[in-house]
Amino acid sequence: MPVTILPMTVAPPDRLAQPGRSGIARWCARVILVVVPFAAGSVSPARSQFLLPARTDVPVLAPPKPLMRADLPPVERGERAGTGFFVDEAGHVLTARHVVQACGRIMVQKEGRTSAARLVAVSTPYDLALLKTAKTRGLAATFPRSVASAPSGIVFAADYMNLPTSLARGAMLANASVGTTNGSDEAGHIALNTNITFGASGAPVLDSRGLVEGVVSRKTAVNRVLAVGASGAKAFLAASNVRLQEDDRPQISGSASRAHRAASISARVICLN
Repeated sequence: MPVTILPMTVAPPDRLAQPGRSGIARWCARVILVVVPFAAGSVSPARSQFLLPARTDVPVLAPPKPLMRADLPPVERGERAGTGFFVDEAGHVLTARHVVQACGRIMVQKEGRTSAARLVAVSTPYDLALLKTAKTRGLAATFPRSVASAPSGIVFAADYMNLPTSLARGAMLANASVGTTNGSDEAGHIALNTNITFGASGAPVLDSRGLVEGVVSRKTAVNRVLAVGASGAKAFLAASNVRLQEDDRPQISGSASRAHRAASISARVICLN
């Protein structure tokens, strides 16, 4: 049984002194040793002093949450995304061919809604693909009857996910200028001087009238992008029996934001493997 020895002084030494006692006896009389027993099973001084938790106080940890597919980065879950835009009232979406190549499933997102899409046709000479969804969300794009994308012209193009940022900045008239194309490999395209980000493949290139002058295809330099011209896009849609809208009249006022026009016709295109 554990014991604790506690020193205890009971009285001044002069009152305890008696005639005939030695000095050592008188010194010993000053202190009475008190033995205090601790019953077996009681809390030990060490545990009482340091407040160590008992085994029953150990918290029970919840099992780890399994990693879901949605928690993975897009690349690891076999997902890539681009931009597309509606080209008629029947739910057809035009986008870049490389966005939807070798996809197990294709989804189209717009304004918080996601719908399945199927691949209808792909272009051989151009980086274009046509998708079909259940319905058109927002507005259908309008192409110019006569192409007017001259060098140094000011246009607008953006990926669908960055359009809210453009809208928050107010009336954005343009974010790119038309450059010059180089060689036969770029025939049928328009060159854009712009810093648009990845995810813009398949986005519409809008002129000052809000008309589609091209479809973003690929980057050739840090600030240079090629887009399939309106003539090639219209020919592809006509061959796919799409009744596209053509008009040379402005679809927006001169001071209106082209970002708003882009948001009304564009959508996000997601390729799932």
